[in-house]
Amino acid sequence: MDRVALFVDGANMFYAQKDNGWHIDYRLVQQYFFQNREKAAAYYFTASPSAGDQARVDKYRRFKTALIHLGYSVVDKEVKVMQDPSSGVVKIKGNLDIELVFKMIVESAAYGEVVLMGGDSDYVPIINHLRNIGKTVVVVGRKQSTSMEVINAATRFIDLNSIREKIEKLMAASASPVPVKKSAASKKGA
Repeated sequence: MDRVALFVDGANMFYAQKDNGWHIDYRLVQQYFFQNREKAAAYYFTASPSAGDQARVDKYRRFKTALIHLGYSVVDKEVKVMQDPSSGVVKIKGNLDIELVFKMIVESAAYGEVVLMGGDSDYVPIINHLRNIGKTVVVVGRKQSTSMEVINAATRFIDLNSIREKIEKLMAASASPVPVKKSAASKKGA
């Protein structure tokens, strides 16, 4: 049985969802990629909001807890807020690409196939390395924003929109049902 590891670049998938206009259900992601295969690992890499923004911290904690309950190992670090002294421009940095790549290398003996949800060209060297040591590398991303170098390096590329019906988070229907108006024909039969 194939052992599969899943690595999610949270920032990349956040922007992919935003651009696509639909949300990913990470429970369904695991069902889709681990179906009839052995799960080696599932990691979600993300930056956490700075401690000063309590509303965002609370929302993030709920999301992180949900991911952990779904079986993900969440790797995070607090965003860094940097201000350019000369221009005053504030930049927020929370990149975890190095942590993701390091974990892919360290865990490589545990899987035969790796699924990388993220299309940043910075991943080309790790994709090439994993393929050179005999691993199958599946990259999942938004085709319009995934680097051509990544698509070319991967064993297989899957456009998020091509698996939307399998992994989309469906929002709960309204709690109050909409009343159905009876037609004249249905009133006669009543």
